[in-house]
Amino acid sequence: MQKHLLLPLFLFISAVAVAQSMPAEVKKVSDKYACAACHLMDGRLVGPSWKELARKKYSAKKMGQLIRNPKPENWPGYPPMAPIANITDAEVKVVADWLSTVK
Repeated sequence: MQKHLLLPLFLFISAVAVAQSMPAEVKKVSDKYACAACHLMDGRLVGPSWKELARKKYSAKKMGQLIRNPKPENWPGYPPMAPIANITDAEVKVVADWLSTVK
């Protein structure tokens, strides 16, 4: 397979894996903000995995603050996340509530 096809294939496979393990309402938020471009369920891509994020046990309020104004010192060894200023409190709560159930 040619090298220029590997990244799109990997991203597609990653998105399918995330889609299969996320509730529909979480997938909707993830798709809207392209979260799967950086986060996998159980492994490192660009950012920490969803499971790593879940282990932090961030409240919805704290998660919203960090999504809107990321603090690279919270995740040393990872590239800084771009802020997502327009994510709503309701969307953050959907993701935070789901993450509280991820093991």
